[in-house]
Amino acid sequence: TMLLLRRTAAAARPAVRVPSIGAFHGIPPVPSEDGKASSPQAHQIMLLRNFSSAAASGGSSEYPTIETAKAMPREYYEMSNQLIVQLAISGDHDAVTERLVREIMHVDGIDYEAAVERLSAIDQACNSGKTLNNIPYQVGAVTAYVAAFASIPLCFHLDSCLWFNEHYVTTEVAPPEDLETWLEVGSWSWGWMEPPLGQISFFLLCLQMARQQMVNVGIKPFGERSRLARVQKVVTAFPQYQADIIECYAACQVGLVAE
Repeated sequence: TMLLLRRTAAAARPAVRVPSIGAFHGIPPVPSEDGKASSPQAHQIMLLRNFSSAAASGGSSEYPTIETAKAMPREYYEMSNQLIVQLAISGDHDAVTERLVREIMHVDGIDYEAAVERLSAIDQACNSGKTLNNIPYQVGAVTAYVAAFASIPLCFHLDSCLWFNEHYVTTEVAPPEDLETWLEVGSWSWGWMEPPLGQISFFLLCLQMARQQMVNVGIKPFGERSRLARVQKVVTAFPQYQADIIECYAACQVGLVAE
């Protein structure tokens, strides 16, 4: 009985018509050729076909014209002041240089070519002391390369190991039958090569950890402090220009990230 009542109530309930997608978007029905109103779905299909036809025919007016392409700046000196400042703030080195050139033009009242020539004096100030500051890094690089490649024959080359043992180690030489291959030579030489190699590796690891802890607490390493000192010398040598502009340029020149 209950099942019959439910079926009767369902049959008596009026059908609910679910609106289409086009109805939600406010697309009205469009009359068709025979005068009858078409559905919103048909209207959407018609709009998509029209859009596809316009795109295929190249009739869009959003593409740049030849005049627009010719007006596009191709060099930094053709860009506006606002764009140069935005690029300089983002770290573009060429934009930083262009901004300083325009600062020189503004302060000294000279044209573009003369400002570019005057920029060379600032470049010389930026490079002052560069050779002296780079000596520790150059010595470290050469030492690392020499030690890296010298360690291979001193571990596995028999003649090199015998020469080094005779002049610096003076340990007992292994029997000839234990030095027939380069792996056997390495097994013999490792007895006196392991202590210096292990100690040097641990020493460098400790230095690297100490440097990282200095950075964590805000202490700048030697290289960064020396470059910052060069930047401040340039700013002091040219006080007539805006400090932020010339500081940003000098920071790029000495290898620091412009802030």
